[in-house]
Amino acid sequence: MKTLKKSQQTRSSLIAAVIHVSESEIVKVIENYNADFEYERPDYFEMIMWQMGLNTKQQYVRQDAVHHRNRLNEVVTCSRWYGSERSDKYWLESGYASKEAIDRSKNNSLLDDNYRARHMTTDAQDMLEARDKYRKDD
Repeated sequence: MKTLKKSQQTRSSLIAAVIHVSESEIVKVIENYNADFEYERPDYFEMIMWQMGLNTKQQYVRQDAVHHRNRLNEVVTCSRWYGSERSDKYWLESGYASKEAIDRSKNNSLLDDNYRARHMTTDAQDMLEARDKYRKDD
């Protein structure tokens, strides 16, 4: 079996660039939006999510009736979608991409270490999730 030299190996950053898309944001952008779009017009809905920065090519989760602050700095209670942020060139250069998404695109191990120290990498998030799964709350 042929092994690649370290310089030939491709690595991918583990920085967790996550995004929340609030239903309250969608309502402001799409005039005729209703909660059934996700099921009645899935292609159109995914296009909306993609344009708002959610990577629809990866798994994402809908969270219903969540009290949260949206990206417009409004405190709302509504549905939101949680997943990975897009990392394509167009999004990264749009001015809307997060610092985490931009840093993740650099594939820099030093940046990964910095984010890991703050528990902001996918492996650190997985470890924290596993820990919380078995944690007993009093």
